[in-house]
Amino acid sequence: MHGTSTITANPRPLPCDIRDSPLMRNGGCAIFDYFPGANICTRLLKESRLCLHGAVASAIATSDGEEVRGGNPARRFISAGGASEQAAFYRNPDTAHFLTKICNAPVRPTGKSGTYTYYARPGDHLALHRDIEMCDITVVTCLLDRHRDGSTGGLTCFYPERQHEPLSHIRATPDAGAMSFRLPAGSTMVMFGGLVPHLIEPLAPGELRIVSILCFRVQAN
Repeated sequence: MHGTSTITANPRPLPCDIRDSPLMRNGGCAIFDYFPGANICTRLLKESRLCLHGAVASAIATSDGEEVRGGNPARRFISAGGASEQAAFYRNPDTAHFLTKICNAPVRPTGKSGTYTYYARPGDHLALHRDIEMCDITVVTCLLDRHRDGSTGGLTCFYPERQHEPLSHIRATPDAGAMSFRLPAGSTMVMFGGLVPHLIEPLAPGELRIVSILCFRVQAN
């Protein structure tokens, strides 16, 4: 059935401002090693450790049938709501200005703060998905990354050339068009998460990854 599906992930043409944006010309994803800066990352890491007491575990063994965006992808990790330090970065006009520049369209936060996600156990991961409707732009800042040399644990894998395909098609041919990278601690990934399919590879024993995640809506013409 999946092989004959006519579903497309993004049936509407992209607005010209997004299609021609610096971020989309880079495949819909880019890493910035100067954003938000070492001092803010240090404060976020400290806050993430304080927020850990209120964290909850999330575990879904099998992805649902969602083909476009959102749904319930398979996952295993721990997460906690952010606090004042993360909210200050999230709501800072300079953050929105930076994102607006690379997305070529105004952006706005979708809430008061984001979340901290802790990939802390062997097998912790996030399966293939596109982000929920409220998360056009995903801003992921890596606060801590401990991994084995040569390990694929915690890598981000994304598919910049398969934005219009159903997720089931990508799962059936996962090597086609796949690009992977490790987000270094202190760096931030900005992605059109609602357009670009992506996943986080399972951690190996002894590995640890803590990230700050923020979501923005794009107000494109």
